[in-house]
Formats: sequence, C-alpha cells, structure tokens
Amino acid sequence: MVIDKRNLDFRKKLAEELTFLKVALNKVSVEKKSIDSLDRAIRELKNESYLPPFVDEKDTNLPTIATPFSWGYSIKDFILQVDTSSSIQYPKSVKKASLQLSVDVVGEFDKDGHLFLDPFKSLEFNVVIEGYSRGSKKHIFTYHLDRDLKGKKPSNEVHPSYHFHYGGRKLGTYTDKNFGNSLILDMPRLMHYPMDFILGLDFVASNFTPDLWKSLKRDPAYTKLVRQAQDRVMKPYFGALAQHFGFHDKIVGTWKVSQILPQVI
Repeated sequence: MVIDKRNLDFRKKLAEELTFLKVALNKVSVEKKSIDSLDRAIRELKNESYLPPFVDEKDTNLPTIATPFSWGYSIKDFILQVDTSSSIQYPKSVKKASLQLSVDVVGEFDKDGHLFLDPFKSLEFNVVIEGYSRGSKKHIFTYHLDRDLKGKKPSNEVHPSYHFHYGGRKLGTYTDKNFGNSLILDMPRLMHYPMDFILGLDFVASNFTPDLWKSLKRDPAYTKLVRQAQDRVMKPYFGALAQHFGFHDKIVGTWKVSQILPQVI
C-alpha cells in the first residue's frame, strides 16, 4: 500500500515538530536519554513504508486495518524528575520521584478537511510516577488517558471518548498492595481533551515539574509547538462542544458530542 502524498507531507510536518521539540528540550534540564526517546517516533513518521493499523470501529471484530492516510508514532520511557515539595503530597517521606510518560497514537489524515473531526483513531497515554521513601520502599501513582472505541461492547460505566482513568492495569502490576489508609476503587472516567506527545509533555510538566515548564515556556519555539498542537488536536474537541451549544451554528460538525460527553443532553 502506497502512502498518500498529502498524508506524507502531514507526517513530515509532525516529525519536524518533534525534532524542534528535541532542540527545545536540550536547552533545559531533561535527561538526554529521554530526549533521544523521541527519535523512534520521528523515524516512524518519516518512514514511507510504515502505515500503522487501527481498529475499524464499524466492526471491532475485524482485524486492524491501515489506509494510505494512516499515521502514528510511539514514544516510551520519557522520564522527568518530579517536584516532591508539594504541601499536599503523601507520604511526606518521599523525597525523590520520577515520572515516566509513554504515548502511543494512531490517526488518519483527513483528506476532506473537516474542522471538528476526532484527530485520532487510537490513543494510549500512560503516566507512571514512582517515589521512594525510607528503606527504599516504592510508592506509585499512575493514570492513563484512553480513546474509547465506539463500536466496542458497552460497559456499565460511562466512557467519554477521551477520558482519564486513575490506576488501572499499571497499578495491578505491582506486587506490594499495601496502600496504607487509601481506598482504591475503579475510578470514574473523567472526560478530557485528547493529547499527542507535545500536549502530553506540556500537561505533565505543568503539573509535576513546574520549574521545568516555566523554563520551556520562555522559549518561543516551544510555545509555537504547543500552539500548533492545540490547534490540531484541541480545536476539534472544543469546537464540537461549542457547536453543540450553539456557538458555531454555521459549521457542520462531524464529531458527535454524545461521544465526547455521554451525559450531555
């Protein structure tokens, strides 16, 4: 299968953005190993023979498919050192913690130019924070952002198309289940806008490494990358919501708000 030239140009643009992101990250206190983890994604986006498959939501029982408009990338093991000085952090004995960000995303280039189209076909966005206290005891905080498959067998819980979920499978892989006085439940799926790696990095940095985030925001090249990602990924999400509530009556949307927020009436 031959990649469509329009998709190839789009993928090259995404690869260029990640390359510029590496330049911005090299100016601040981020480990070189983490910065180098972007290289795999850049290669995947530039690879003209790589067409990542995704699930056909019209029939999720079918094998995954790829099209000439498929694009995607995977970034794993991007590590940031977490600020552990927060006054609401528990246990207080944790003085050192690291955050691992992994993003696996697949999309399909929109050849028809819809304004409010869902930007992705699949998204797996994982954050795992590990901290250590006295005696090298390990503590874990983990959550993920998923894209829900519309054609999948419905569950009892409400699933917005993009939702944050605390814990999940990552939490279950840890053998030490002593969580002190915490109550661990299957948490609600909290609606959230979709995020690619650039938006995801900006999100975790702003929440867990505020000094690093402030340094990055002083770089005009970095803020330009975030602005471009927001326009590409966040605009369709909020545009579809705005249209539903009557702010864009003249624009025909293609993303059903009931998928973004199942509770909406």
